[in-house]
Amino acid sequence: MKGKLKFILPLLVIVSLISWLVFAGVKDSMVYYITVDELLEDVPDIYGQKVRVSGTVVHGSIKNELDDSLRFTIADGNGKIDIEYDGIIPDIFTDGVEAVVEGKLSADNVFVADLLLAKCPTKYESDEAPYQRKEG
Repeated sequence: MKGKLKFILPLLVIVSLISWLVFAGVKDSMVYYITVDELLEDVPDIYGQKVRVSGTVVHGSIKNELDDSLRFTIADGNGKIDIEYDGIIPDIFTDGVEAVVEGKLSADNVFVADLLLAKCPTKYESDEAPYQRKEG
């Protein structure tokens, strides 16, 4: 019995420690995901919280500032929010693309993002079929 206890007790400690580390890591990486409309509805509750917001980039709103930051507006439904971002800009980021930003809402209602993702179109179309047999 004592031999089994010497084996089971350290095993339980190791399994508990690994479980706690996994839970703590997942909890810290989870970010609440909302739409622009939801963000605007919950403005007082959102200040200071890190959130992820999705919306479509408004045409003509993208502006590169002198301090190398990017300012643009995203919209979803009836709501619009100004975004300020300083970081790497995805190649496919342009007007009309669906963007996901992660960051915090500032006191002047500008969303300060520390992550910018541009969603790829789900359907790519070609002018020509890529594999056509030529008769001849």
